[in-house]
Amino acid sequence: MQIGQLIESLKKHAFLQLALLVLGITLLVSLIVFAYIGTFTRFGADDYCFSRTLNQSNNLFKATITWYLNSSNRFTTILLIGISEWFGPKALQYLPALAISFWIPGLSWTLTRVTKRFRFPLPGLVGFTLAVMICFFAILETPNRYQSVYWRSAMMTYFIPLVALSYLIGWLLNEIWRDVPRGRFNWIVTLILVGLAFFLTGGLSETTLAIQGGALGLAILAVFLFTGGDLKHRTLTILSVALLTSTAALLVMLAAPANALRIEHFGPPPSLPSVLTRSLLFGWDFIRESFEALPTPHLVSLMMGLLLGYSLELSNPRLSQKSTLTTILAAIPVLCYLLSVFAMAPSVYGQNSYAGERSLIASQTILVSSVSFFGLFLGIGMRQISKTYFPPPAVNLLVSITVILLAVSAYYPLYTSRQVLEPLRWYRYRAEQWDLRDAYIRQAVANGETDLIVRQLDTIGGVQEYKVDNWVNRCAAEYYGLDSLTAIETYNDD
Repeated sequence: MQIGQLIESLKKHAFLQLALLVLGITLLVSLIVFAYIGTFTRFGADDYCFSRTLNQSNNLFKATITWYLNSSNRFTTILLIGISEWFGPKALQYLPALAISFWIPGLSWTLTRVTKRFRFPLPGLVGFTLAVMICFFAILETPNRYQSVYWRSAMMTYFIPLVALSYLIGWLLNEIWRDVPRGRFNWIVTLILVGLAFFLTGGLSETTLAIQGGALGLAILAVFLFTGGDLKHRTLTILSVALLTSTAALLVMLAAPANALRIEHFGPPPSLPSVLTRSLLFGWDFIRESFEALPTPHLVSLMMGLLLGYSLELSNPRLSQKSTLTTILAAIPVLCYLLSVFAMAPSVYGQNSYAGERSLIASQTILVSSVSFFGLFLGIGMRQISKTYFPPPAVNLLVSITVILLAVSAYYPLYTSRQVLEPLRWYRYRAEQWDLRDAYIRQAVANGETDLIVRQLDTIGGVQEYKVDNWVNRCAAEYYGLDSLTAIETYNDD
C-alpha cells in the first residue's frame, strides 16, 4: 500500500518535482562556483599568527592553551585550524569548498526532518531546495564574502559555526521527535554528547554563541508555554543541557586572560543598559540596511519561497489553518529581529561598536532564512485563500503557472554566478603571485637567510598583508622561521 501511495504521489507531483530539481541543481551549481573561487584563497593577517602558534607548540592542546591565554578567548577556533594543518599548509585553499560542501547536507538533513514532520509533499526534495536556497543567498548577500567565507581566520570563526549548527539543530529535532524515546543510559550519553557539541561550537565565536544561546532560550520559552506531556519534558531537558553548556562556553570566553588585550584596545565594556539599547538599534539597522542595499536578492528569495509554498498541497490540516499560518507569519519577523539583536550584542559589549562585516554572515543567514520561510508560508496561505474563493480548475491553473515560474526562477542563480566569476582572473593572479613569493621565502629560509625583503601584494577583501613593520609582519616572520620579514611595493624578485 505504501509503495502504491508513493508511486501515485510521484505521478501527482511530477511537474513540481521537475521544477524543484531544476531550481535545486542551478542553486547547487552556483554554490559550486562559490566553492571554486575559494580555492584561490591564501594566508592573510591572523592566519600567520594561528599557524605560528601551532608551529611553536609541541601539540595542539598546548597551542590551544597558549592562544587562549595570550591571543583570543575563542578556544575552539585554533583547535579546528590545527586539525586542518595536519593536512599541510595548502589545505587552507580547500577549506571554503569543504565548509560549503558540509553546510548543504547538514541544512538539507535538518530541513528534510522538518518537512517530513509536518507532512510536506516531496519532503526530501523540498528540504534540499530550501537548504541550497538559504546557502546560496546567505553567501551571495554576506557583506564581505572574502572575509566571511574564504579567509580562514574569519571563516573558522563565523562560517563554520553555521555549518555546525545546521547539524546540531537537526540532531536536537531528531532526538525530540523520536518515535521511541531512548533508554536511560543512552539518553544520558546523548545529553553529554549534545552538551559537549554545543560547548565546542560556542567556543568558535562570541557572535554565533550569542545567537546559539538566544535561540535556545527562546525555544525553551516556547516549549514551556505551548507543549505538554512527555514531549515537553524530553524537549526541555535536551534544550536546557544545550543552553547550560552554551552558557559555560560564554563563561570560559569571559574569563580568558586574553580579553585584557581587547580592553586595552577598545576600552572597558559599556554598561548593560547601553549594550541592550545599542544592540536593539543595531539589530534593526542591519535588517534595514540589508534590504536597502540588496533589494533584488531579497525579493527573489521571497518570491522563490512564495512560489514554492503556493505549489505545495499540504496534507497537514493544522498547518493549513488560518490561525496557524497567521501566527507563523507574525513570528518570523519577530524572531529574525531578536536573533539579529543577539548577533549584535557581543560587538557592542566587546568593542562598543556595530558588528564587523566578517561576522555579519551569521546575521545574513538569519535574515535570508526568515525571508525565504516568510515567502514559503505566505505562499501556503495564499493557496488556502485561493481554494476558498476560486473553483478547483482555476486553482489548478494557478498552481501550474506557479510551478512554471518556480522553474524559471532558476535563471537567477545562474545569472548571478556570472557576476561572481568576474573577479576570478584577479583571484587567480594574486594566488599565483602569493605562491611564488611563498616558494621564494621558503627557499631563502632553507639557504640560511634570517632577514628578508619581499614583494608586497595587494590586499584582498580588506584582509591585511604584511608590509614594512606591523603585527602581520611579525607573525609572518615567525611562521616562516625568520627574524624579520618586510614587504615593499617596489621590490623586484629578480
